[in-house]
Amino acid sequence: MPLIDSLPRFLFPTRRRGVRWFREQLRELGVTAPLSPGCLEEFVLNAAVVAERAPGSGETYATSLRKQLLERARFVHHWTNSDDDITQPELSEFVAIARRHLLPRSWTIAETSVTVSHRENSFVIPERLVVKGSRHSNSPRPLDSANDLPGAEILTVTERGESASGTLDAASDAAAVSRGSRW
Repeated sequence: MPLIDSLPRFLFPTRRRGVRWFREQLRELGVTAPLSPGCLEEFVLNAAVVAERAPGSGETYATSLRKQLLERARFVHHWTNSDDDITQPELSEFVAIARRHLLPRSWTIAETSVTVSHRENSFVIPERLVVKGSRHSNSPRPLDSANDLPGAEILTVTERGESASGTLDAASDAAAVSRGSRW
């Protein structure tokens, strides 16, 4: 047994050694998704807390830490390689860490299907806006057809500087009132 494995918890270099062991286990499992240093450290510190609380009978802190890190590495492998819904309560801490650090997930595209969209009568062109005539003729529209378009009245009123009620717009009204005259 190496000397590092026999060290008690308070002397064990958990962060450095734990992160190294965690990376090795991720590599062995084939995890290729990038994990931020903060994500690695949070998984290691989570494993360290559990390893300190519940060591197995007769096992050292280092052995308990390795078991906990392996469990987290398996979770990361499952998280990054599947789109399954993870709802087990014992994995809720791991899911929270993965979401907090935006750990990428594999996702599948559902099989595409065609949907038919029916437009209701809300998208009907008014009859007065439909130009009658041959599609192939190059005859221009009559000049008076612009007056038939919706909004023509609004455009002519605003060109004269009036509001829809027939008076000057509000800014002009305020300026005229402050000068003491309407015009």
